[in-house]
Amino acid sequence: MFDAPGPDQPDGHRLLHWPIGYSPDFSDLWAVGETDIGAPPETVFAHLADLCTWARDATPVDDGSMADPKPPGLRSGSEFAYRLEGLRMRARVGECSPGSRLAWFAQGSDLGLYQEWLLLDLGGRTLVRTGIAARGPAAIARREADPASARRMVEGWLRGLEAQASGGDGVVRKG
Repeated sequence: MFDAPGPDQPDGHRLLHWPIGYSPDFSDLWAVGETDIGAPPETVFAHLADLCTWARDATPVDDGSMADPKPPGLRSGSEFAYRLEGLRMRARVGECSPGSRLAWFAQGSDLGLYQEWLLLDLGGRTLVRTGIAARGPAAIARREADPASARRMVEGWLRGLEAQASGGDGVVRKG
């Protein structure tokens, strides 16, 4: 089941599938963002699903490893571990539609996180929307210490993906 975003959210973010308890209205820390990448969705998705490049290209990720490293990278049911700004996370992919959508739940010490990626075909280009929502004492502490941290995290993910998929300048449009 998924929560419906509130009426004050931009229409584009209604396309993200917020799970019950992890919509922006129910999360302790959340952010959404988007960017336009000069590559088709299949290319963008292939880079997103390639966990091995995250530490190199996705700013908030320190390292990543898959429990089941078979090609083609992340897929429904994949489990993986990574460090998100120093915090160890264990994740499981819950939704995977190659070329269009990827989402996972992750758990860290005192933190539960949901992240989703939506890729929309713009005729040879891809509009990428992503959202993260976190709950728990670590999310509350992060929000109180640095209210803009979730936004910067989303922007880091988008810059990294854009650089990886298109060699772009990493400019991120605010969502």
